[in-house]
Amino acid sequence: MTSDYELIDFGNGRKLERFGAIILDRPEIQATGSPVLNSSQWQELASAKFAETTKTKGKWIKQGSVPDSWEFSFKNGKKSWKALLGLSPFKHIGLFPEQAEHWKYLMNSIIPGNRVLNLFGYTGAASLCAASAGGNVFHVDSSKSIVNKAAENAGASDIGGIHWVVEDALAFAKKEVKRGNKYDFIIMDPPVYGRGKKGEHWKLEDLLPDLVNTASMLLSRKGILILNTYSPKIEIDDMVKLVSDSKLRVIRKGWLSVSTRTRKLNLSRFVMCASA
Repeated sequence: MTSDYELIDFGNGRKLERFGAIILDRPEIQATGSPVLNSSQWQELASAKFAETTKTKGKWIKQGSVPDSWEFSFKNGKKSWKALLGLSPFKHIGLFPEQAEHWKYLMNSIIPGNRVLNLFGYTGAASLCAASAGGNVFHVDSSKSIVNKAAENAGASDIGGIHWVVEDALAFAKKEVKRGNKYDFIIMDPPVYGRGKKGEHWKLEDLLPDLVNTASMLLSRKGILILNTYSPKIEIDDMVKLVSDSKLRVIRKGWLSVSTRTRKLNLSRFVMCASA
């Protein structure tokens, strides 16, 4: 993938990864089976270990000096970008390395002038990929602090021209349908659950049909939609049915994964589809 990332080991519900010079030990529900290394080796290698204090939050236990933020670089051919990573109380660090397959696809497929919509854009890896390839990118996320972080990553990468939108992703998409706008590429990686603009709670399995249908109306004639999910309640066949119901044609489907030298860890399901 890149010299800045390595999956060292996984098992017993945890994964051991290297991001740059920092090695992290954190929970992973998909990390079944037994690790190759023993617990003493994990402890010796890890720069920081995440300990859960509630179902959704926790704290990092550091060994030695771990910076508040550090740089991660991704390169594909002559195109590249950077992201600033950091330890959060939600176990995340600002990047999902298993999505590298899609990062490379975007950097290889987008041509200058293509309109790209990144819904639930998070810290902007897909947006940076699209912009580095010359895409006209609209990055949408409901969290202002997250959008600011994505903009910070763009600045670190010396990438400009991205349209930053702080708004509910589905609400923005519906407005774009009314405006008659179209996109050549749409990327969607919605969270498992969240809050609507009026503070109401929603679950992805309830929101996804409307989200996919709305996105299908925004695709250009030869447009591509990438849908990714970490929800354990949504299977690949469910995603295929949803996009097919919205008159989209599946061109690729499966798992996004990372690998050690000997084993593969599946982390999220995806479908890639085109206008029928």
